[in-house]
Amino acid sequence: MGNAENKQGRVGNLMDIEDIARAAQLASALEASGYPKPGNVHRTADLKETTFEHFIASSIAIGPVMLDVAKQGFRAGKGEIKTENIGVGRAIKSAIENTTKWHLIPLAAAAGMTLAKEGKIEMKKLRANLSNVLKSTTPEDALNVYDAILIADPAGLEGVDELDVKNEASKNRIKKKRISLYEIMNISSKWDTISREWITDMEITFEFGYPLVKKLYERTGNMNTTTVQSFLEILSKYPDTFVQ
Repeated sequence: MGNAENKQGRVGNLMDIEDIARAAQLASALEASGYPKPGNVHRTADLKETTFEHFIASSIAIGPVMLDVAKQGFRAGKGEIKTENIGVGRAIKSAIENTTKWHLIPLAAAAGMTLAKEGKIEMKKLRANLSNVLKSTTPEDALNVYDAILIADPAGLEGVDELDVKNEASKNRIKKKRISLYEIMNISSKWDTISREWITDMEITFEFGYPLVKKLYERTGNMNTTTVQSFLEILSKYPDTFVQ
């Protein structure tokens, strides 16, 4: 973690596709292990139907999904497939069917694409490729994500006026009007933080979260302190709809 980024903006020692999947697993495990995180699962706090052990198991189980989507991103970076054919929505649905973790999927795809194009991963290139991945999502991606949300059945999911995930007519409209996942995220970004991250190329992650994590770890050398302090500072600036 200490050499997470060098002076040229290169991220760690990610040299191959397998490294991307391992990094996603490690990041998920470290985030879940952060103690204590008010309002969220941690080592001594569970939710009613989701425990700390579920999150740790999920951080391991996401490996195959992350590896697959990183490979698809790599293929897109090499020009073997179109970016819209990476299958972000399909990967999210697969992750939800087997784990509680899916949020890093677009980033894993972008990392694979960056590795293919650059032979290394740098923050500016990674974010540019992430923007391409997010904006290239399709109606099929949207339908898969709708299925994933219904499978996950998250707490606090309320109905909305436009393209409500709980309304079957919404899926029919997505098919008929060819509405992409990115377009849907744009609609829901008005009230949902995750959706806002999608349409801003993960602004919070790249411009606030990552620099904060890097600074705190370099200062403390303690991953748990870094995780918890980052969680609290991000939450104070960008309220979480789930924690609220």
